[in-house]
Amino acid sequence: MRPSRLLIVVVAVVIGACGGGVETVSPSGTAGPGADTSQEAVLELIDHLNVPDFSAASHLAVPNQAALASLAEGATFSEVAEALKGGDATVAANFWAGFAQGSGSYLTGTVTTVEGSTVSQDAEDFQTIVITPETGGDRVMMLRDVDGYRIDLFASFGPGLAGKMLAPVERLLGTQTDDARVILAELKNIVSSLMVATNLPGLSPVVTQELVQLVELITRVG
Repeated sequence: MRPSRLLIVVVAVVIGACGGGVETVSPSGTAGPGADTSQEAVLELIDHLNVPDFSAASHLAVPNQAALASLAEGATFSEVAEALKGGDATVAANFWAGFAQGSGSYLTGTVTTVEGSTVSQDAEDFQTIVITPETGGDRVMMLRDVDGYRIDLFASFGPGLAGKMLAPVERLLGTQTDDARVILAELKNIVSSLMVATNLPGLSPVVTQELVQLVELITRVG
């Protein structure tokens, strides 16, 4: 795997969706366990982003989702597949780096977190955490218990990723390689996350449709 290209791609995904500058981090190895509770996971993320220590934040993303998100900005199928097979902790660290420099800036200063409702989708439970920054205006993150609580990137930030993933996933469907099969198999695991994202507050009809279209593409896989 060529780490430098994949790291740049993932930062580009987040910046493209959120706006802001770019900061890269060093490889962080294998992701550790998540937090004991969903609220603790978000508070831990806030702490890491404010240091900042993006490598330490890497384990707070659901494993493999950052690698899949890199499809949105042109990572090659071989790069994504290798990240899926070898662990995407480094890619997740750079996702958080881009997030912190973009829309994640609301996590600085005094931040209040409140546990919201639990949403069930396709036998998966997603815990809502409502985040209120000192400047006001609630934000939502969706978390799942995957060896401890972690932020589900597609349930939380899918609206900023789905539109850019449509073309790469279309190409994957017509690509008969081992790398393509690895990625397509992993994409099936984010369908429930994307469906949860369609119900996030404030989405435009266009963005909702992009999420639905991405689900339709992924579910074509036999």
